[in-house]
Amino acid sequence: MESLEIRDDVVPLRTDFDVVWRGFRRDQVQHYVHGVEAELRLVTADRDAAVAETESMAKELDAARSEIRELRGKIDRMCRAPIDPAEVPARLRQMVQLARDEAAEITSRAQATAEHTWATANDTAQRLKKRSENFLADIEAQRAAMMTEHRELTERARAEAERLSRHAERRRTELDEAAEQHRNQVQRDFEIAMLARRMEARRDIAEQRRAATADAERIVAEARQQADRIVQAAQREADVLRQLKDGLADRVRAVGKLLGDAAPLFGGQDEPVPEQRLPASA
Repeated sequence: MESLEIRDDVVPLRTDFDVVWRGFRRDQVQHYVHGVEAELRLVTADRDAAVAETESMAKELDAARSEIRELRGKIDRMCRAPIDPAEVPARLRQMVQLARDEAAEITSRAQATAEHTWATANDTAQRLKKRSENFLADIEAQRAAMMTEHRELTERARAEAERLSRHAERRRTELDEAAEQHRNQVQRDFEIAMLARRMEARRDIAEQRRAATADAERIVAEARQQADRIVQAAQREADVLRQLKDGLADRVRAVGKLLGDAAPLFGGQDEPVPEQRLPASA
């Protein structure tokens, strides 16, 4: 009997699932996949053991067939040799009959064993194949479901991202407009503040000018008053000096007159008395 050929349909499962937003928990998916792979490895080990046992039984069956063929050859050679039954001892005939019976029994037992082994191996292989197909179908269905859910999650995530992007764009536009309004308001406030400061500075300058003018006028008035007082004092002093000058002149003239009148009394000298002059007043 030919050895049973078993095809290895078990392939490593894909465990590197993409990490997506709001998807499955990666540790749970990997735990499930690892469990399925472990069970598939057990099924594969059972299948390999059944295949090995089938091959061992096939080898035993081949050995039994070889032995049967050898015994049949011996029997055929013995049967083809012309033997007179009268010349064959009864014991030898009995031994030949026993050999034939034993060969028939061995052949029947080997055939039954081979058929049973073949049926068992075939049944085991079919069950393992069916189980593997079921596992693979289940895994494929789960993979398809995961891929479908992954696509749905991806589409929802993409839609959500687009919505958030549009919202962010609107928000950015609103913030830009608000910032522009704020800048304009700040500029207006700055211009108003600068205008107010310029007006206040002008008022301060005007007030300082008025104060400086008042101080200058006050200083000029005080200077004029002081000059008037000085002039008045000088005038008074000049009047006093003029009065003194006039008095001294009168006295000098009186003295001169007295000296003129007294000249004859001193020897008839006719020398005139010099006229006394007072220094001119400033």
